[in-house]
Amino acid sequence: MADLVNVKVKLDQAMDMLSELDGNKFRMRRRILSGVGVAVKNKVKKSYKSFFRKQTGTLYKSLNSRVIKNGKAAIVSPSAAKDKVRYGYVLSKGTTIEAKKGDFLTFKIGEKWIRKHSVTIPERDWVSGPAKRYLASSELKTKLDQLTQREIDKAEKAAQKKVSG
Repeated sequence: MADLVNVKVKLDQAMDMLSELDGNKFRMRRRILSGVGVAVKNKVKKSYKSFFRKQTGTLYKSLNSRVIKNGKAAIVSPSAAKDKVRYGYVLSKGTTIEAKKGDFLTFKIGEKWIRKHSVTIPERDWVSGPAKRYLASSELKTKLDQLTQREIDKAEKAAQKKVSG
């Protein structure tokens, strides 16, 4: 399992503003959470380059956000995997890799072949750190205000359509 960031945002104030409007409140909440999840994902992507020297783009492209079914939180996680090994998790939590077959792991660095019994990959806080910093910032409040206003505008437009149509 990859490093997951559970994005829970207090939407009480935003939902209070939307309570007077017609429309599906559950869907409104999901759209707001989806917008916050995408904003968190984008912040993690911006900080990606500071964590890795070699950037193939597989991890970068695999970073995604989704709203959970009950609509109470969004999840941001890397889904990069190769041969059913989720290396996004390995990079975020750290691990020791040992040879499965034979006594040594053999790999090439530059022009030189290296043989090791095991390799330890250090922990890197490349997803949750940037995500948590964004969730604690004032940028989040601004984003929530924008998303709430978008939902208000959408509901008002739908109400005008009902009245005129």
